[in-house]
Amino acid sequence: MRVPLHIVEQRRERLRNLIRTDGFLPVAEICRQLNVSEATARRDLAVIAANGLITRTRGGALADYNADFASMTQRAHRARTAKGRIAVAAAALCPRSGVIFLDAGTTVQAVARALVRRHPFSELIVVTNSLPIASMLGGAPGIELHVLGGIFLHRQAILIGAQSVKALEAWRFDAVFLGGEGLDANGITNSHANIAAFQQAVLRRTAKTYFCLDGSKVGRATPHRVVGWDAPITLVTDAPGSALRKAGVDLKPEQLVTAR
Repeated sequence: MRVPLHIVEQRRERLRNLIRTDGFLPVAEICRQLNVSEATARRDLAVIAANGLITRTRGGALADYNADFASMTQRAHRARTAKGRIAVAAAALCPRSGVIFLDAGTTVQAVARALVRRHPFSELIVVTNSLPIASMLGGAPGIELHVLGGIFLHRQAILIGAQSVKALEAWRFDAVFLGGEGLDANGITNSHANIAAFQQAVLRRTAKTYFCLDGSKVGRATPHRVVGWDAPITLVTDAPGSALRKAGVDLKPEQLVTAR
């Protein structure tokens, strides 16, 4: 029996919302939640992907940033001066040897550029899931570069997903430098569940954590909480203390590095 078109569209809209909420859904879970066959689930995914609203993956679908997330180039032009100051301050915190992780995002890209200018290093191992950062640091004197695998998101030029999280199990970091989309009284947030989960996995494997966020992120809260201020993390930002206090962000002195 042929299903009416309006029923099909309602089902696909529900599927889009499920993927947007969960970040990633395997086909088996789609079948369970929508009570459809695997063939129907795959047909629906194909139609939604053709409209550019999701990214098809092996065995499922990943919520795509394309509709509402600025490209890397667009974000690189935002708060460029502030990001440069944050990068210099963060690079000064980086050990000259040991193992560090550099997150995706334009602010952490600026940190990578500052690290290149700060060389020489002595056997510094850098792990990243960012292809732009890998391109910057590849061949830099004193740096041994490792890139984590995963699903490629082209607008962010990053590798993410279960494979990336699994690859982290091989590493322990002396320091990590992470980005974020918002910071409020409760901590750091991101808008994508997979990225937040990945960052949380990184946090479990590090001795020191530095979040690098410019002042435009203060008071902004996006859907997925990464970490709270009760964790042993340090914020590197150009935001003045008055702006942080106004947003309810009350940090201990050792939790804040102000970029000037």
